[in-house]
Amino acid sequence: MSEVLDLCVELVRRRAVDDAMGFMRAYLAQNGFVTEIINCKAADGKSLPALYATAGSGGRHLLFNGHLDVVPSGDADLWQYPPFAAEIHDGFLYGRGVADMKGGAAAFAAAAAEMLRGGLQEGRLSLLFSTDEEEPLVDTTEKALAFLTARGEKFDFALVGEPSNPQQLGEEIKIGRRGDVVLRLICNGKQGHTAYPHLADNPVHHLTALLTAVLSDRLDEGNAYFDPSTVQVTTFDVGNTASNVIPAQARAQLDIRFNNEQTSQKIIERMKRHMKASAGRFELESEVVGESFLSPVTAEVDLLKQIVTEICGREPVYSTSGGTSDARFVRRYCPVVEFGLTNSTIHQVNERESLAHIEGLEKIYRRFISAFLMSGR
Repeated sequence: MSEVLDLCVELVRRRAVDDAMGFMRAYLAQNGFVTEIINCKAADGKSLPALYATAGSGGRHLLFNGHLDVVPSGDADLWQYPPFAAEIHDGFLYGRGVADMKGGAAAFAAAAAEMLRGGLQEGRLSLLFSTDEEEPLVDTTEKALAFLTARGEKFDFALVGEPSNPQQLGEEIKIGRRGDVVLRLICNGKQGHTAYPHLADNPVHHLTALLTAVLSDRLDEGNAYFDPSTVQVTTFDVGNTASNVIPAQARAQLDIRFNNEQTSQKIIERMKRHMKASAGRFELESEVVGESFLSPVTAEVDLLKQIVTEICGREPVYSTSGGTSDARFVRRYCPVVEFGLTNSTIHQVNERESLAHIEGLEKIYRRFISAFLMSGR
């Protein structure tokens, strides 16, 4: 097999994120990178590592960002092939994390290693791997970038290797992401007997009325790069097991994915206005997962688009679809786009990726690295 496929297989077989990180660090060090582990701490005291590797000096500085953690595999008996065996069948590599995103990590690492073996004439090339993208406990990408910037690191452009294509390599380049805010509503009423509703205050009625108003209040119509913002009710909880008791409290949770016409604060204030107009007594808790952003379509983005078109034989469209990613942190430090493998099987049983896609992505990365660093001359 090719070097990139061998590397991908080895990463998929390493179930523990620390094992995968150790293997990647050794591979990059063997190929000329200076590597380090950055210990990232959260405010609550939790600590997780990030891997940073860099090579070269002077000229333009290109950063690749990715993650080495994966979601749980679930019931292994439901898989056609063992989720961490990295088996190859009919031109596909099967395994948890192969598309999201150990395949992308392997592709860029292999491309970068080949560049160094050929002699990096000028410019600087760095890779930053997080360990908690799937379940953000510390936000290692955010903490590591803050640490690197504080010591003087500067990046000219960043490429995040998240799986960006729906079905085939070369369909989409992500130039932004929707924001995400989670709202938790608590409606306090007065418990009572259902036969004497005038002596009680039913919070379920107030909460359903509020949710009806919120769902009827369209946030926006979207724009050229973003779909309309959406509101999804994800939980509705009363905890009442009696049929003849009006409960004292009702709760609901909403997940709002919003475009760049909104901010989390605007959405929270909008909810507060709905609450004020309601007859119920409400409490509101909010969790901002990330703000929406749109990266400028610079010459570097157009360069990537040209290379993808030449190698894949299709012209990718600029997209902002999907959930959040660590690009929301990277964009604070330099322009960033996302381009990686396909996302049609990620987080699913029998996650898989085409061998041709993995090798094609490595070729795209290699071409882009070379063209990007040479454009600084």
